[in-house]
Amino acid sequence: MKFSSIGVKLLFFSVSVLFLLFCTACGIDYRLNAVERARAYALKNTKDLSETDRNFIRYNDPQIMSNLIFAGTVPAKDDLGTGPNRFDTYEVQYNPNYDYMHTAFVWNLPKAGFSVLVDGAGERDLRGWDPDCIIYKKFIPENTALSAAHIQAVTFLVNFIPELDFADINRVRFSEPQVLPTSFLLDNPAEQTREKQMEKWMGYIRTGTGLEKKPAQISLVWTSPVNGDKIIVCGTAPAENLIGWTPKKAFLLKPGELDAATVKKRKVEIKDPKNEKGEQIITPEVNPHKTIEMKVPDHPKFKG
Repeated sequence: MKFSSIGVKLLFFSVSVLFLLFCTACGIDYRLNAVERARAYALKNTKDLSETDRNFIRYNDPQIMSNLIFAGTVPAKDDLGTGPNRFDTYEVQYNPNYDYMHTAFVWNLPKAGFSVLVDGAGERDLRGWDPDCIIYKKFIPENTALSAAHIQAVTFLVNFIPELDFADINRVRFSEPQVLPTSFLLDNPAEQTREKQMEKWMGYIRTGTGLEKKPAQISLVWTSPVNGDKIIVCGTAPAENLIGWTPKKAFLLKPGELDAATVKKRKVEIKDPKNEKGEQIITPEVNPHKTIEMKVPDHPKFKG
């Protein structure tokens, strides 16, 4: 009896160990496998690079960039007893891991000045991911002020001119605008009477406040693919750049009419002064932090 009891315990222990090993083997790390496939593909196709750059790919982890191609679908029930849910005993839940993704592995080479990007597609958890091609790419930091102005302009235009042709809307949505300094009439002429102006100046003389700096007028312009007209969203910003730009009016004008309203002597700074190093600015702000500049003399004098 004692021997049989020990034998049963050993058998139970062996089965438990085998079961744990089986479960461990089933837990496949799809991401690690995809990284190794991307690394092997990169090393195979980058023999034109120096060995220093190839060692960076060989011994460093890549960045992962992904975007959704299409979402995974839940199979529908079938009352005829066929298909994936033929028993109708439970609801199949949506699993985001089944979304089909465009995924790239990126190594930012410090010596070469560009990045090696291995492109491919697979599920969200990288199951089934395979490399398609390799790209040498130099990433340019996003001009977030221009991007924010672009998004605002598209939303404003669709609401301001709802009858706009779909081709024009798509041109505005998916192409970069031309940025011009303009002089369109944005204020109501009735509010610009002599009495209003005198009242404003007298208030400034008495209190020293109330006379704000006139904002810069900047327009985002596209060319219509339908008739060649200019699609214009005109707005204002605190300075001669797109930080804090706000749309005010939208126009559909002929090229000559736009040229007549363009201020030739002004220049709009397109470069994002807050994003020179590539940091992400979701909502551009005007002077979010006040700084105090301390001037230090070139040759300080010491007393002693």
